[in-house]
Amino acid sequence: MDAKQLQSYKQHSTLLSQFIVRLSAFYEGLSDDLDKELQTLRGHLSGTPNFTLATVSINKLNRALQSQEITVKKYNADAIARLEKSIKVLQKVVFENEALKQNATKQLITLHQPVGDLFSIYPLFQQALDLHHSALTGQFPDALNTPTTADNADPANPLYKSILEELNQLLDSYAQKMPNDVKLLDIKNKLSSGMDEDELLKSCVIVLRMIVQDAMSEASLTGKVIQSLHNSLAKVGNEIQVSMEDSRSQFKQRQAGNAVLQSHIETIEEAVNHSESFDTLKEQTQYCVQNIAQTLNQQIQADTAGQEQLMNLLGSMQSRIEQLQQQTNIYKKKLAEQLSLSQTDPLTRLPNRQAYNDKLSKAFQKWQDTSEDLAVAIIDIDHFKSINDRFGHAAGDKTLQVVGRHLKQHLSKDAFIARWGGEEFVLLLPRNTMKEVKDGLEKMRQALSELPFKFKQEKVTITASFGASLFKKGDTPEQVFDRADNYLYQAKREGRNQVVTD
Repeated sequence: MDAKQLQSYKQHSTLLSQFIVRLSAFYEGLSDDLDKELQTLRGHLSGTPNFTLATVSINKLNRALQSQEITVKKYNADAIARLEKSIKVLQKVVFENEALKQNATKQLITLHQPVGDLFSIYPLFQQALDLHHSALTGQFPDALNTPTTADNADPANPLYKSILEELNQLLDSYAQKMPNDVKLLDIKNKLSSGMDEDELLKSCVIVLRMIVQDAMSEASLTGKVIQSLHNSLAKVGNEIQVSMEDSRSQFKQRQAGNAVLQSHIETIEEAVNHSESFDTLKEQTQYCVQNIAQTLNQQIQADTAGQEQLMNLLGSMQSRIEQLQQQTNIYKKKLAEQLSLSQTDPLTRLPNRQAYNDKLSKAFQKWQDTSEDLAVAIIDIDHFKSINDRFGHAAGDKTLQVVGRHLKQHLSKDAFIARWGGEEFVLLLPRNTMKEVKDGLEKMRQALSELPFKFKQEKVTITASFGASLFKKGDTPEQVFDRADNYLYQAKREGRNQVVTD
């Protein structure tokens, strides 16, 4: 080792020693046991470093760190959980104070936001202390009156964005059923103009109530249909029971008639065997024949009446069964309509996220069975927000409809498209190599950029960014979707209006 290398080595060693000393001092206070050993380590590295003793201390620290159950992240999570529990208890105590309840709710929403570092915990503790102080004194410190993340929601927050998209899709679905509902229109307008997390939470509660009410109405209707089917089946069952009883009765009557006929025949036989003259035999035979004819006539009448009764009963049963079939067909049609409605995006008339998840489940199973190529592509309209801002939400809706139709027209029969939410669409592309996928998406992208959009007499070019990924051995649907999503954001970062794939 030459002098230059040795000098460089010493400089790096000194720099590393200083860094370890400062880092250990920064984290002092996390654990008493660690503090003592960190202090020893600093002593070995300060001044003229003693690396032999420092190595001993580092080994001890490694063992101590491995045995430590608590980490900064776990400490943060535990602290947040304790704060949340404390505020929930406080909510129960101050349920009559609307202002305190509202502040407690905001605090809980804030606690559900990601905590970046250890120092972010302390303002949360301060807010919780202020909240408890207000509950005890009835006075509101300034800290409680300052806006929190709940007052000014960050649209870039993934959770906020996801909830906003889901709520928009639900509202679009219910807007078809209840186009004049005042609450729905009010929430939709607020979503368009933007709302904070507190308002978003309240809007979610209102929509949830609507869903529950709608589900209860559907359950009530379903109950009525099932009750109607049950009543019809009960009537058919009763008629079958009556038919069986009539058949048994007719069978007994026929047996009795046969016994009478047998008796008359035996009487004739006895007369033939014991009659002393032809005239006497003739007279007895005529009498028996008349009785036989009368018995046969009675049986014919009984059979005819039984046949008529049976035909009437069968006719009634057929009518009941036809009624059952009609009711069943109506219910099947209604269920099919509800299923179609629940899996269709009301704005673009494309399948929605639920339909995509169902289709993906089947496609994934087929891919596992056959190993045929299967790709997922995600499409995001570029600068869509600016269209809404410049030309209004009606123009944005029209854009989504036109883009949705355009994308669908450029897909093969085997491909599947759904509106994922907002300005995003998702594709399932079976039996395509990655080159075929990329070429197809490039054609789709190019054709989209050439569509003649015009809003308020102004020509507008609409473009989109594409990300796509193929299923590979061992992949889950979530992993493939995440890769495609990352490629989409790569396309956005690199200038938009492009396709990025595996």
